[in-house]
Amino acid sequence: MRKTMSRTNRMAVAVVTTVFLASGVVVAGATTAAADGCVGPLCGAVKNRTGRTMHYTMTLDSGDHFCDVWNWGGGTGSQFKHAHCQQETFGNGTRGGNGTGKDVDAFTFANHGYHERFSRVGTWHWRAKGVWTKIRSGEIADCGIGANNEVWCTVLVQA
Repeated sequence: MRKTMSRTNRMAVAVVTTVFLASGVVVAGATTAAADGCVGPLCGAVKNRTGRTMHYTMTLDSGDHFCDVWNWGGGTGSQFKHAHCQQETFGNGTRGGNGTGKDVDAFTFANHGYHERFSRVGTWHWRAKGVWTKIRSGEIADCGIGANNEVWCTVLVQA
């Protein structure tokens, strides 16, 4: 005789699974962005909804400029590196992303500081203007305006 889970247990498993996936905990599965492009179909991306100029690079560790990256290894681990890069700017919109063949490696706001967190339940951290946040292939940094008219960026795994 085959045993089945009760309706209540199935519902509990579904809720826990949904919360786990929505939290962005699966970030560990994303690989670090490489300066030479995407990792398979996975590409880093930035989405700017701030109305302010965002700086990004797709050539981290090479180029004519410098990027002061606080998390060189990607993710939330602090490991500072003053790295060569090629900086580019844009206003509102999206750059890079899965399936585009364009891999964004890091971002910043050069004229003002910003808040960042990894996953929807991550801890917010303040980054001074010009401090770069590295993102991994398959991740997107979604930035908007929030409390006190400041920039708030959440790094998530792209769907």
